[in-house]
Amino acid sequence: MSAEPELPEGIVRAGEPIGIGNEFTGVRVRKVWTRQGERLEILVPKHGHRILLDAMQLEIIARQDPERFTQLFAVALGSEDAPEGGRDPGAGDGPGGEEAGRR
Repeated sequence: MSAEPELPEGIVRAGEPIGIGNEFTGVRVRKVWTRQGERLEILVPKHGHRILLDAMQLEIIARQDPERFTQLFAVALGSEDAPEGGRDPGAGDGPGGEEAGRR
């Protein structure tokens, strides 16, 4: 019998992951259970980025217009059309910055 893989900190149980990818990236998503309730875990294995989102956060994402994602991509990828040459003025190591999105 094989041992269960170790769960990341804060996760008490996890569902089976599914993968979604294209020629640019790949992500794994799965439902997880924490002491605070159910979450959707999104993992980018190539870079090690991971986030847990609860139902309210997912609802906010679902309510966005597709144009908002275009703006976010421009900032994240450093497009010259993005504000301040692609750098999000709020990004950085402080609260609400780049490090806040990593969990």
